[in-house]
Amino acid sequence: MTEDIAKSSRAWLLNFGGGLKAAVGLHEMSQVLISPTLFDVPTMPRYCSDVVIFQKRILPVLNVPNMLLEGKKVIIVNTKVIGVAIYQDETTESANYGSLFLASMPESIIVSDEDVCDLPEEQKYWEPFAFTCFSYHDITVPIIDLAYLFSEEFSAVKQGIQ
Repeated sequence: MTEDIAKSSRAWLLNFGGGLKAAVGLHEMSQVLISPTLFDVPTMPRYCSDVVIFQKRILPVLNVPNMLLEGKKVIIVNTKVIGVAIYQDETTESANYGSLFLASMPESIIVSDEDVCDLPEEQKYWEPFAFTCFSYHDITVPIIDLAYLFSEEFSAVKQGIQ
C-alpha cells in the first residue's frame, strides 16, 4: 500500500516591510548584502531607481512595496538589507542576477504541498508574478517568479508600453 507523502521544500521567506512577505526557492537567493553602496538612476520608475554593483555587475534593486502598491504611501522599514536573487529565463540559458530591498534578513523555512492555498482577494496585486501561494503561520505567502519580476516584459507592463 502506498501512502501519499506531501512533498516539502526549503525556501526563503522575504520580508519587504509593511506586512508584505513573499517566498523564493532556496537556490534563488544568492546572497544578502548589508549596507551596500547604492547608486540612484535618474528618470527610472520609483520602484527600481537604485542599482548596486555586485561581482562586477550592475544590478537593479527592486523596491517591491513601491512596485506593488503604486500610488499609496509606502514606508520601507530598513533599506540596508539587499537580497541578491539568481534566476533563469529558460533552463537552457545562463543565470541572471537581480536584487531586492528587504526589511530584514531572509528566513529559511520549509514549505509543504499541504500548505498550498489560494491568494486572498486583498493580495491580488501579487497575481502577475506569483506561481502559487502557501499558508505560513496563518499568513498567505506568494512564491514569486523572479524571472518575470526582472523581465523586460514586466517592465513594459509596469510602464504601460505593452
